[in-house]
Amino acid sequence: MYKVPSILRNNWILLTITTAIYVSGFVYGITSADPVNKSGSLNTTSSLIHLIDNNLLACGLIISGFFTFGLTTILYLFTNGLILGESIMNNLDFGVLKIVLLILPHGIFEIPALIVSGVIGFKGIALIPQLFHKKNISNFIKDYFTNILLLLIVVMLFVMISGLIETYLTPLFK
Repeated sequence: MYKVPSILRNNWILLTITTAIYVSGFVYGITSADPVNKSGSLNTTSSLIHLIDNNLLACGLIISGFFTFGLTTILYLFTNGLILGESIMNNLDFGVLKIVLLILPHGIFEIPALIVSGVIGFKGIALIPQLFHKKNISNFIKDYFTNILLLLIVVMLFVMISGLIETYLTPLFK
């Protein structure tokens, strides 16, 4: 049986890499935001289904790096971080507290969902060297895809929780 600590331990390098890519995009978004051409209002409202669909699409695009040797993972993780950074900078008129209240409650789940999606996206390229070093390939493949399945479940749960919070809690702060 897999446990959360073992999933984290088995993926810590990829978690570190994906977090660094997301944070790099976020920092770039903060430093490159154009205060004149503001975009990305934090004051929008969407339905639960729309939010979950949109976030699952974003996670799916990040996960698609599994098939592109991580290229789309890098692109979409960085871009998602950049969008958050720019949105924060372009909405500073609302004040820091309001921005935190509009982002933090659902962001606690949405951002980790994106980062865990990045781990899955890099799993394709991480598989290649492992295939040459493992003696019992069939057990390795079974464990490998079980790990990916568990990560996918984490992503879906986080996206659903994030969507619920963004739909029903976040509007209270608008």
